[in-house]
Amino acid sequence: MNRLPLHSAISEYAGLDPARFHMPGHKGRLSPLDVTEITGTDDLHAPGDAILESERLCAEAVGAADAFFLVNGSTAGNLAMLFGVGVGKRILLGRNCHKSVINGVALAGQYAVPLFPDENGLYSAEAVAEALEKQPCDAVFITSPTYRGWVSPIDEIAEAAHSHGALLLVDAAHGAHFAFSEVLPPVPSAADMWCISTHKTLNALTQTALLLTGKSCPFTRDQVQRALNMFQSTSPSYEFMLSIESSVLRPADWDAHAARVLALREKLAGVEGLKLIGSAERRMADVTRLNIGMSGMNGYEICEALEKCRVYPEMADRECVTLITSPADPGEWYDRLISALRGLCGSAGNAPAFDKRTVFAGEQVMSVRSAVTGESESVLLSSAAGRICAQAVGCYPPGVAALFPGERIGRDSIAYLLEEAACGASIFGMSYGRILVVSEKHE
Repeated sequence: MNRLPLHSAISEYAGLDPARFHMPGHKGRLSPLDVTEITGTDDLHAPGDAILESERLCAEAVGAADAFFLVNGSTAGNLAMLFGVGVGKRILLGRNCHKSVINGVALAGQYAVPLFPDENGLYSAEAVAEALEKQPCDAVFITSPTYRGWVSPIDEIAEAAHSHGALLLVDAAHGAHFAFSEVLPPVPSAADMWCISTHKTLNALTQTALLLTGKSCPFTRDQVQRALNMFQSTSPSYEFMLSIESSVLRPADWDAHAARVLALREKLAGVEGLKLIGSAERRMADVTRLNIGMSGMNGYEICEALEKCRVYPEMADRECVTLITSPADPGEWYDRLISALRGLCGSAGNAPAFDKRTVFAGEQVMSVRSAVTGESESVLLSSAAGRICAQAVGCYPPGVAALFPGERIGRDSIAYLLEEAACGASIFGMSYGRILVVSEKHE
């Protein structure tokens, strides 16, 4: 069984029955393993003992050159990757990026060159190469896998980026489990840096993640650590770090789980009116991620019906519900899911889908930083066409901005957001129907 160096160090301390004249204030009563930086427990911001050893073992386990514990989620890793590239640099930015990436670009004062994915949220090496030939950039930043579990060809994209002198950074938050089964998509080890959110699919506490570097990464460990320290709590939870360590170094049986979900897919295929979105046509997909559509129902209606049966999906949109599965799922949950889905067919007809290529393709007229930090005003979303967006706006989950800071707002984007909100989506960046736009005198 794999060693757990951090767990061993903290357990040794807890076993001393110590007089804890240090933080946290509960003095071990809430958890004996919840400690702080003292002799023997190492320091997340300058690891040199148990944490460093654990991070190196985690890197080996997931196919990376180096690893860094994240206690502020992949958000901290995304910010650190961008700051590692440097302030004021040019980033070829995947337009379906998470909102934390937009914040990082704004904070670093970087110039974002938009890269638009295909209708499934995926990127190709050809599209990256073509974009870099038109506008050279210091780094390419894409999201893979998508929320639905679909994966871009990272090896090919890395070759295209590197041949044009650009780094490749990947938000792989939803792919933390890929290293643990050959049935799953490959780890994005050809990237220079990438993040995985251990809490999304592994047996780890919420808010935990790993920042990983590849063999091609030009930055030293100290350089990455310095960038990362700007975005991590100076009072990191040791229980968070322990859960990262155990989830990666002692993973569950993902081969068995993948087989279990493939069997579940066969059962779901027999449910009248049900469609597994993307399960057959995607060349590179996470088989453990279920995207379920139903005849005559949108995803929000499916979600509401499932919740009445005590089945809670990860997210919903107009097309389907997305379910995250893991080895921790009791088998009874799958029986409950199938039972809830049977007889669920609606009769109203599916709402027409929006063309995401027009929804997420606003005209960029201002830098992200200028739009976010400049003078702004609040306007009704319904009357915002033609204005310049001053804050990311989109559905959450998945946290992708339909309205991007610095872009001129299009009517298709407004119609999409209003329709999603009417169907029951939670919209970030909007309050009481109003959004922030750049003040007219600064446009």
